[in-house]
Amino acid sequence: MNIFVVVLMSAAASIGGVSQVPVNTCPAGGKSIHVHVHGIRSASGTVKAVLYGPDPKSFLVKGEKADKEREPAQEGNMTLCVAAPDVGKYAVVVYHDENDNHKFDRNWIGLPTEGFGVSHNPS
Repeated sequence: MNIFVVVLMSAAASIGGVSQVPVNTCPAGGKSIHVHVHGIRSASGTVKAVLYGPDPKSFLVKGEKADKEREPAQEGNMTLCVAAPDVGKYAVVVYHDENDNHKFDRNWIGLPTEGFGVSHNPS
């Protein structure tokens, strides 16, 4: 099951009424990105957001993330705040680690068994 991800820089997210439930709070004065996650199927486990910089070669490469945030899951919608090193272009990957084993679980043919989403959900 896919989860829908909406990503906003913190300055933009503070304009207008964002109705999602915030989980962690962005530090005052720091650069950060609010990651709004929709469609979380249960409150089991954790939801993890991983931030990658603008270089496509670093996307999903171990050790190349700009930052990450992990919070206890909330069924439905939630918002995570991920620190950004600077203003710029970023990609965000989110997954719902329902069994909290710190792994992205897949079935025997390699398809994901846990919810996930990618900023702009590219195909």
